[in-house]
Amino acid sequence: MDDFSIVSRIVRERGPLCPYCLGSLVGTLLKEFPNYVKGLSLSFILDRLVSSGKGACIICSDTISENIEYLLEKALNKLENIEYYSIKAGVILPPDIIEKEDRIRASYNPPNMESVKVTLIKWLDLLLSAKTGRHVSKEADVEVIFDFSLKDALIKVAPVFVYGRYRKLERGISQSRRICQHCNGQGCEKCNWTGKIAEGSVEGMIGEVIKEAFVSEDYVLHAAGREDVDARMLGMGRPFVMEIISPKKRRLDLEEISKRINDRWKGKIEVIGLRYSNRKEVAKIKEGSPFVRKLYRALVEVEGDISDDELEKLESSLRGIIKQRTPQRVAWRRADIVRTKKVYDVKTMRIGKNIFEMRVLCDGGLYVKELISGDDGRTTPSVSEILGKKSFCRELDVLEVLDNSQQVM
Repeated sequence: MDDFSIVSRIVRERGPLCPYCLGSLVGTLLKEFPNYVKGLSLSFILDRLVSSGKGACIICSDTISENIEYLLEKALNKLENIEYYSIKAGVILPPDIIEKEDRIRASYNPPNMESVKVTLIKWLDLLLSAKTGRHVSKEADVEVIFDFSLKDALIKVAPVFVYGRYRKLERGISQSRRICQHCNGQGCEKCNWTGKIAEGSVEGMIGEVIKEAFVSEDYVLHAAGREDVDARMLGMGRPFVMEIISPKKRRLDLEEISKRINDRWKGKIEVIGLRYSNRKEVAKIKEGSPFVRKLYRALVEVEGDISDDELEKLESSLRGIIKQRTPQRVAWRRADIVRTKKVYDVKTMRIGKNIFEMRVLCDGGLYVKELISGDDGRTTPSVSEILGKKSFCRELDVLEVLDNSQQVM
């Protein structure tokens, strides 16, 4: 039985169909035409040939035709203050429509049937593009969800991603925002309903300026590793991608934003090389962090005097493989395992009788403070183990975060 005969039989036996549901029955035929247009044409023909009577659509009960223009207008009003260059439609249908559609499919098995949901998405894509002048894309700047259950149009704005490097010039600044103690992360007036405190963190310092510029709801910092609160991040800075959530603006002058950040936080932090990025680069930064080499400068204090010979011994003995069990100070948030890392180079410079500066080039993910102290034997070898004297890190700076092409020391 051909498609037209099946459609005629459905209308004759079950009752009328609206153009949307009718067009979905022949969805994969004549793909150059929208299903709605095919359904409209079929309805004229069937009105002449089949006495289906008057009444509501047997699949959607006319829910679609009665609400589609209203929802489209509602969506367009919500889009007015949002900057976007591509768009995509999504659809939520009441469960009873899907159930009725499934019963028709099971009873008649139309060979070229597409779902009503697909029919609507394709048609609404065309309408949105025509009304807004924006092109349709699977990875659109905005997705408009037409909810025929709630009779509402929801706007989902895709995040904007900005890559850069940050330098932390002052100690005592954390990388991430802290949970608000007043609301325990639930959101309150104190934290501007975010659940987090932006003040005193790299994420907050950069993010608040970006949030203002892009008129966004929130932001998330994705960085290539992290330094301790009491460590500085110097050199060319640490790579990061800022994810800007639900922005109303998308294309801004990043040099101007960089200047705003650096002027506002002069002497505390600064950003370098801002450019637009994407979600793939977030994954690349996060996954690649343990394999990136890092150059540290540590100020080391030893219990007891140290000789030049001991410093020479330290430089040669600390190079090579390091076995490091998760440090005690972070064991509460990290898996308790033994990690194998490598120290590529060590250079020392005496500062006093029991104080020296040490520069270490090593794998990302090596805990340098524990490389110095030994962490009660959890890191081996360590400065304390090699010197045979208790050693402590008094200051720590990250001098460079290096990719494989960069050489140093």
